[in-house]
Amino acid sequence: MDKNAAQLVGADQFRLGMRSLAAAVTLITTAHAGHRYGMTATAVTSVSAEPPALLVCVNRKASTHDAIGKSRMFCINVLRAEHVELSRAFSGTQSGEDRFRSEDWTRLATGAPVLVDALVSFDCRVEKEFAHGTHTLFIGSVEHIVAGKKGRSLLYTDGQYGKLATLGERVLPGELPDSLDWI
Repeated sequence: MDKNAAQLVGADQFRLGMRSLAAAVTLITTAHAGHRYGMTATAVTSVSAEPPALLVCVNRKASTHDAIGKSRMFCINVLRAEHVELSRAFSGTQSGEDRFRSEDWTRLATGAPVLVDALVSFDCRVEKEFAHGTHTLFIGSVEHIVAGKKGRSLLYTDGQYGKLATLGERVLPGELPDSLDWI
């Protein structure tokens, strides 16, 4: 393989390829100077279990970016399949404090907004941050975890929201049914 091939990949081609990667939909929330901030994100992953740490990737143009940088805290709220409209609100159909009006919120150890109705919420303090390209990678130490209302994760892939369907107990590789329900 040509070692310059990676340099030939453009942003549009990369985005198109990444659309194939199904991911759980989360709301990244924070608070600073009396204001709440939040955004929809799928760029979330675990870093380690000992100590518990998570990573979020935030575009530097997002208002939530600077608020996380200044407050040094964030909460990762994992959305349930029923939260499609909430996800849309936090990804641009609403702005500012209006995003927080349709659901119940609380605060935990860090003071970041926590969605009461989330599948699970991870309350984090920023340990480290790294700038790369258009984004900053924030690594947060998990200070508190709240398991919320049971349900299925809201997923996003190929420009669509979906949820996992239940698979039979005796499904063998190569015999997998269509296991995603698209919303």
